[in-house]
Amino acid sequence: MIWFDIQVLERNLRNGLVSDKEIFNYLLGNLVLYSIFPLLGSDDSSVFSIILFQVFVTIVITVIGSKKAFDVNESGDNKDFFKRFLALSFVTGIRLFIFCLLIAIPAGITLGILGINPNASPYSEGLFDLILMVATGIFYYYMLINSFRRVSQGEKNSPVAIP
Repeated sequence: MIWFDIQVLERNLRNGLVSDKEIFNYLLGNLVLYSIFPLLGSDDSSVFSIILFQVFVTIVITVIGSKKAFDVNESGDNKDFFKRFLALSFVTGIRLFIFCLLIAIPAGITLGILGINPNASPYSEGLFDLILMVATGIFYYYMLINSFRRVSQGEKNSPVAIP
């Protein structure tokens, strides 16, 4: 199971080298991540209307992003969408999580030094969470759709180009 190297995963998917057992492991990984990540950032102090708006925006981003990934796969070789989706979304999620940590740690330290608290009130906390959620959601699907494009429109055994 590949945890971080998206290029190797893309090449293996394109060349049919990923087994059903490996795909099942990616499914389990996705289910665990989907169960844990929402709990990490919640503390129930945000305004209820902002939380509802966050849920709505999350659903919209998920539906549009998933549909675009499906369309890209269909316009390519139209093979193994679910296999690719589960595997690529797992690695994309891990990569995005690491990327966000690398940004969040220095940003948090900087905000602390400057005395800025984005969670000073329930309204500002909800708005801050909404902005982060929208930005990471859009970036996640951008990364995922590009991976789909490289897998479904590439040729067997050809290297994956890095844009």
